[in-house]
Amino acid sequence: MDCTIIGPKLGLLRDRIFMVTRTDGTYICARTFPKLLLIQPSFDEQYEQMTLSAPGMPDIIVPVADLFSVDPVKAWVWGQPVTATDCSEELARWISRFVLKEETGLRLVFYPLDIPTRPVRERQHVKLTARDTGALHNSTSFMLLTEASVEDLNRRLQKPVTAQQFRPNFVVKGPGAFEEDDWKWIKIGETVYRNVKPCNRCSVITVDPKTGVRSIENEPMKTLKTFRMKPGLETPVMGMQMGIRTEGTVRLGDAVYVGY
Repeated sequence: MDCTIIGPKLGLLRDRIFMVTRTDGTYICARTFPKLLLIQPSFDEQYEQMTLSAPGMPDIIVPVADLFSVDPVKAWVWGQPVTATDCSEELARWISRFVLKEETGLRLVFYPLDIPTRPVRERQHVKLTARDTGALHNSTSFMLLTEASVEDLNRRLQKPVTAQQFRPNFVVKGPGAFEEDDWKWIKIGETVYRNVKPCNRCSVITVDPKTGVRSIENEPMKTLKTFRMKPGLETPVMGMQMGIRTEGTVRLGDAVYVGY
């Protein structure tokens, strides 16, 4: 996998380059529409075409290669304007039918650029720069979590979770629980990253990615709040947000080197 300033990349696909919006261009996510997690993508061998599948819906094809030449539309992430192209009326109907059970209301948009375009939103994190904001990411284009951190959390939960619930780009095996909090520099394969901020968590982590159902007990958020709060943050921390400083290739099983 190639890791670039915009995020992980395979062929034409990069991390978080698709976004569901309302018809006015404001983004939505699984915080308010948990059913979004039930939409499953699959790809052709060249990563030039994506197929979306969802329960009770016919599969639909997204012609990724064609989306770079579509006229731009207005879209916003956290109130910040972003460059985007609209995927099609057909895909808008498909998304609206599945999520809203309506013919209209939502659209699917695509980020066509190879560079970040948004300014830093969380200015209290001095290491975070505009080059780290990625495509349509909340904070940065890379997030890392250790396997031991998930295991530590699971020892405190009645119902265990997986790393997938936290949506990391990298899961590191070997270090102790939450050691990643103290890493400043990280080298994986050919790439080098800066730890720019802790990953403070929202309610998406309470939604089971396999079922799209939110935890009645508000877990694992409830438990994380008992031991993973950090000064100046309103929600608990799990993992770290990284900015890439040297682009390159990363492979499954690569050694991870860290600096403190």
